[in-house]
Amino acid sequence: MSAVPESPAGRLFDGGWLAPVGVTGAFSCTPKFERVVSWLEAVLTVADPAGSPGPQVFPPLMSRMVIERAEYAAAFPHLLGTVGTYPGGPGDADTVLMPAVCYGVYQELADTTVDGSRQFDVTGYCHRHEATSELGRFRTFRMREFVLVADAPAALRWRDDWIDRGRHLFSRLGLPVKVEPASDPFFGPGSDLLRDSQIGQSLKWEFVVPLTGEGPGTAIASANSHKDHLGKRFGIRYRDAGPAHSSCVAFGLERIVLAMIHAHGDDPAAWPEPV
Repeated sequence: MSAVPESPAGRLFDGGWLAPVGVTGAFSCTPKFERVVSWLEAVLTVADPAGSPGPQVFPPLMSRMVIERAEYAAAFPHLLGTVGTYPGGPGDADTVLMPAVCYGVYQELADTTVDGSRQFDVTGYCHRHEATSELGRFRTFRMREFVLVADAPAALRWRDDWIDRGRHLFSRLGLPVKVEPASDPFFGPGSDLLRDSQIGQSLKWEFVVPLTGEGPGTAIASANSHKDHLGKRFGIRYRDAGPAHSSCVAFGLERIVLAMIHAHGDDPAAWPEPV
């Protein structure tokens, strides 16, 4: 009788990377895992040509009003985590769990006029109520994002530069990524045409690589053009040219570490240079 194959999560437990916490889609990260995360954060800081001193850290909570203004709550209520109180308490709070770190940037600039391009380097824990136990579909995870708010040509050029930079970065890490067009929830309800044409307009590109030996791969990062959608939603203007345009590049820290483990094995000391 053939042996039962080890599960992807079980392999990570045995390798000393993760530990179960009794919640589907959530794990405890060991010191071994966290050492790689810390190294990865430093690599991303160096990769930013703007000379970032390091990321601004946002808390995992944000105002419910912010996420409603972004139209995320209306479009993806099944993914959004809300903060409430224990039965018998005062009821729901006015906060939600942050689904993407970059929303903190748009709130910071809300109802202002930017005079020239503004770039941000941000990180923090995010939450999405994933309905699957697939490895990498974490309910809570860390995201490192670089965000640009500018005029239309500068925002698109910046996004395209990061696509090339991402290819080079992942190649140096020994990760065989495929860069593929995709769609995402930035365009809210009533914007079906924008969502349906997102791939056709090449607004979002994902860096896809295997995390396990099964399936077509998982997105470990993305490069996104939001056009002026979030500028309109948050009242951000660019000089006298109307709503500002924005772009972001997002790196899923846990997913990148999982991809590196899958590609290079359980011993970081044996990973190839310059990894």
